[in-house]
Amino acid sequence: MQVLTGNEHLKFDGMPINRLLSDFWKWNSSDLLNNTMRGAFAEFIIATALDLDLTTTHVDWESYDLLWEDKKIEVKCSAYLQSWYPKNQPDKYSKIIFSISPAYDWIPDEARYDYDNHKRHSNVYVFCHYKSKERAPENPLNLNNWDFYVLATYKIDAIFGMQRSISLSGLINRGKPTKCDYAGIRDAIEKEYQDYLHHEQQ
Repeated sequence: MQVLTGNEHLKFDGMPINRLLSDFWKWNSSDLLNNTMRGAFAEFIIATALDLDLTTTHVDWESYDLLWEDKKIEVKCSAYLQSWYPKNQPDKYSKIIFSISPAYDWIPDEARYDYDNHKRHSNVYVFCHYKSKERAPENPLNLNNWDFYVLATYKIDAIFGMQRSISLSGLINRGKPTKCDYAGIRDAIEKEYQDYLHHEQQ
């Protein structure tokens, strides 16, 4: 499906009302500290770093998040700050935990999961850490506030097995991922993907 512009009007009885699709986006999607929204935003960050086609909508039901050339990429996100923490606890932070749970493959043509195919389906994982602890201003749009850790999926399988989640320290100390900033995402993914190809050839 092609992306919309945001200028589309809601309509009632065939006539536009005084509300645009962009009003919905602002109302629904402005809180980038919301867990669900921040995860989707992290995928968007990686898509921009890879210069992926943004003229079509993102597909939710694939067994991986992004496809860059022939590279299947899973994107995970975590942050110290949460939108739902009480205002009287301004110094309360979350532990940095990433999901690495295996999943069933979705078969869209048959509208069902492949329950015989329970695994991690990507070639590479990108772990996105929003590291800011400053609530004012909250600025996930500043990409200098993010660190990225890239790791080939076969290494996750070998080191962590069927483990469902991992801490940042566990990822760094045991997984030895390639760490980078926004500018280094492409090279980090390429490096880990080449490790994957070399492993497959052995």
